Amino acid sequence: MSVTEFPKVRDMTGGARRLPIEIDGSSVYEMLITLWLAFDPDEERNGFELGTEWFDEVVAATPADLREEIEFLSGAGCGGFCALRGLVTASPHPHDITTFLSWLEGVEPAILRQGMVTYLCPSVPEPELVDRAVRGDAEALEAIFVDKPELVPHLHNVLSLAEGELRERMVRALRRFHVEVYSRYEADFSSSTTRAAAARKALVRGADPERVIEEVTNGLDYRIPPGVSRLVLVPSVVLRPWALIDRYEDVLMVAYPVADEFIDADPDAPPSWVVKLHKALADERRLRILRRLSEGGAGLDDLAEMLGLTKSTVHHHVGLLRAAGLVRVSVDHESGSKTYALRPSVLPEAARTLNDYLKTDTLEEPTGIARS
Repeated sequence: MSVTEFPKVRDMTGGARRLPIEIDGSSVYEMLITLWLAFDPDEERNGFELGTEWFDEVVAATPADLREEIEFLSGAGCGGFCALRGLVTASPHPHDITTFLSWLEGVEPAILRQGMVTYLCPSVPEPELVDRAVRGDAEALEAIFVDKPELVPHLHNVLSLAEGELRERMVRALRRFHVEVYSRYEADFSSSTTRAAAARKALVRGADPERVIEEVTNGLDYRIPPGVSRLVLVPSVVLRPWALIDRYEDVLMVAYPVADEFIDADPDAPPSWVVKLHKALADERRLRILRRLSEGGAGLDDLAEMLGLTKSTVHHHVGLLRAAGLVRVSVDHESGSKTYALRPSVLPEAARTLNDYLKTDTLEEPTGIARS
């Protein structure tokens, strides 16, 4: 599972649809995202602003027996806990960690089990198969996950637990992780996500949902697939500078990076976005990428061939350009391929922001040339 992974669906709607847009800066999302990124062994963490060291710190702060339990319950790609993000969207507000876990503790065990199966499966399976799978039937799991056989052993183990035991162990593990590990970061993260959510709420009323997705993700040109009836936007500090597109039943969740102004406390500091943008420009390879994209869209293979670099290196550079708002990415939902394009309107906006910070409109131009 990856933050750049998207559903492979064909959009037959012919354009954007007006969906109710919800903004949720609640702490439980951030804790679940932290669990996923910290404990998914296949996830590369060096591209996140918090840095590999921070995620290593989270893992090291987790007691050994709790780490073992998290690894057992989560499975490949930390899918067990990722599925809970969908259940958050279905649970009553407020979505603080304590309230959500109290709700989860009383939810029907079958709802949690079914949520895990349907979240992880690539397409909607037959109801009869799902009913058998949630009871740990190995043949049903193999039939559902024929394209993802690596998930079957883990799901068979956890879904074979006695009725209610899976729910109880997940709630107990989450409560321990909250108290023993995540609580040391919760106040700072929640302050930023709450302010970011409040600032965004007024801007999304009546807005085009696909345009909103592009804005909050710094340039993701995303087409909402059929069957979606709710869009939930979740600001995140942990994900910065990346975004996450997640689907649970009829809910599309977009976790997006909290903007710099909701993290920076120094009022005299230069705008972090402008600093980030100029750092992104201060590299010859990234400038070459922008020059190429000014001529038209290109894929990662095209850019790697042009620069003579590996795809992973180019992906890193493109990530920095996207974080600075300079590049838009479009996803073909049928093939999963991505095309990058320039966002030329960003540079004039950055120049105006820099001028505002420097107060250049108050400076007088020299009237003559000094001679010695």
